[in-house]
Amino acid sequence: MNLSNLGYGLILLGLLCAAFAAIVGITTGMMRKESALPLVQKAIYGFAASMLAANLVMVYGLLTHDFSVKYVAQVGSRSTPTIFTIVSLWSALEGSILFWGAIMGAYIFAFAWTYRKEHGRYMQLSLGVMAAVATFFAFLIAGPANPWTHIPNPLSDGPGPNPLLQNHPLMIIHPPMLYLGYVGMTIPFGIAAGALLRGELGDAWLVPLRKWTLVPWIFLSIGIILGSWWAYAVLGWGGYWAWDPVENASFMPWLTATAFMHSTMVLEKKKSLKLWTIALALASFILTIVGTFMTRSGVFNSVHSFTQSDIGPTFLVFIGVLLVFSVLLLAVRGHMLVAESQLGSIASREGSILLNNLVFAAITFVVLLGTLYPLITEGLLNKKITVGEPYFNQMALPLSIATLFLMGVGPMLPWGQADPKVVQRQAIIPGAIGLLVAGACMLAGYRGWMPLTVFGLAGFVTVVTLRELFLPAQQRMTEQKEALFTAVFVSATRARRRFGGYIVHLGIVAIMVAVAASSAYKVHNTGSLKLGESMKIGDYSVRFDGLDKGKEPHREWISANLTVIEPGGREIKSHGTAAPRMNFYERSNDPVGSPSVTEMVLRDVYVSLLSYDAQANTASFNMWVFPLVGWIWYAIPLLVLGTLIALWPQRKQKPEPAAAPAADAVPGAAP
Repeated sequence: MNLSNLGYGLILLGLLCAAFAAIVGITTGMMRKESALPLVQKAIYGFAASMLAANLVMVYGLLTHDFSVKYVAQVGSRSTPTIFTIVSLWSALEGSILFWGAIMGAYIFAFAWTYRKEHGRYMQLSLGVMAAVATFFAFLIAGPANPWTHIPNPLSDGPGPNPLLQNHPLMIIHPPMLYLGYVGMTIPFGIAAGALLRGELGDAWLVPLRKWTLVPWIFLSIGIILGSWWAYAVLGWGGYWAWDPVENASFMPWLTATAFMHSTMVLEKKKSLKLWTIALALASFILTIVGTFMTRSGVFNSVHSFTQSDIGPTFLVFIGVLLVFSVLLLAVRGHMLVAESQLGSIASREGSILLNNLVFAAITFVVLLGTLYPLITEGLLNKKITVGEPYFNQMALPLSIATLFLMGVGPMLPWGQADPKVVQRQAIIPGAIGLLVAGACMLAGYRGWMPLTVFGLAGFVTVVTLRELFLPAQQRMTEQKEALFTAVFVSATRARRRFGGYIVHLGIVAIMVAVAASSAYKVHNTGSLKLGESMKIGDYSVRFDGLDKGKEPHREWISANLTVIEPGGREIKSHGTAAPRMNFYERSNDPVGSPSVTEMVLRDVYVSLLSYDAQANTASFNMWVFPLVGWIWYAIPLLVLGTLIALWPQRKQKPEPAAAPAADAVPGAAP
């Protein structure tokens, strides 16, 4: 049996297993016949095994250069390094959908295995809905996006993957992180749909719904940041975020998932916002499918997207089915998810979370409108227009500042009615520090109301967050006479969600400060240099030390050796592969540029090679100084650490006298 037949056979087996699990799971779940659950679980395991095996077969085909397989002939090459040969599994449309199927199988398998002995009354419905989604993607792989077509008389070599995808190690991990975020939203969608189908939303639904949203949320967060880092470190255009349609596609489900996780706090504490919370879970998944359509249909022109394909209409039908299914569920079953208590005033914890949710929803709408409007205009009016950065910055940035403000105000407010005097007393020190930060920035020569507002609010939020982080530890040190480290450790382990949530908040603050500083205060210069000449860029000088060249198995390159001279006279050399360069791939007509980035804690010196003259030993450059830009990537450990702490299982503790307050009793409880 050749690899094409083996791989396609595994896909058909996966399609059969997924369809069986979907039909049996939904029908028996609606009839409440829990005896059929083992059959559904076994079918899910079969789907996961089939998809994993199909991906391993494709990797084997890529590594052995079996060009009789259509996808291998499309992206394989004998000169491509092994690591990028494996990475080429997700470097083109058909392979990315195949990889998507493997991740989906792993997620659904993990969910089914985790709850194999509990929550039987809703597992069938949830697994059935998840399997229905898996059926669609298995059908996609078996039909419009089939990578397994057999080529009777294959060539002896192939073109290799897209040069952009083998130009930097970040492409090894950036797409898988995004896929883990996108695909993982299938799980909360299945849980939420199961809750609506059954007409209930108790803790048996809510706890796994929250946890299984947090998992893809952190992967999506990492994927978005790594994508920005890749754009910054590889493309050489002097930026990391351009409101590109595909960038927006990953940002929108992140917004709704973040709103969902805050909304669950109100649901748990006040038994309110049930329908809104479920709607956010459904919307997050639908937006991932919309994002997948943007990336893979070819209707959007983006450096991130794949070429024109035949799967666009199929995805549009699936999006339509999801919208109809979700709206009908909310309309028919929504009345069963009635609030058990009324929300307090706006000046309360639940009021601030509701405002926070509305701001997130507004940003999502702004981004969605700006992304789809050119497509709608072209389709209906046959008129091409472009919605660029000015629209998104003008509309989304003020809303983002409002979100930052609420991150500081919310933790100071209690559940229910707030005492104005208590809130005022709590706000004095953080507010004063925020004003001092903004004033210090102004005295240092920084201008612009928006970045200064961000800096001031960042100081305000940081003080509030640190105070709420260590308040329980301070109480334990006073009441239990514990050492600082012990008090922090015990208080963190007893309120993991709260502690982890605030660490994540610190990461978000760092990102917002970095975005504001690097956007408002960047310095740019461009020009040509002869050997030994220097160019001034801000407080730095960049000296051109000549051209260099090299050859690797899959490419050749020419670089411009540089020396960055700091204000104090210290020299930092960027030579060879660390210098700005142009990479030449055998099967690519245009060179792929790579900038050099001299990274420092407070700023980066960024140089991109525009052109060169080897005979005259001259070169032209684009140069920038970006303040604080590295803080965007440095925030990843904070996001990961906070999420892991929040996800870590809570151990039951025996009650002790004079213990620290429970998480819900402490001002500033975070998800």
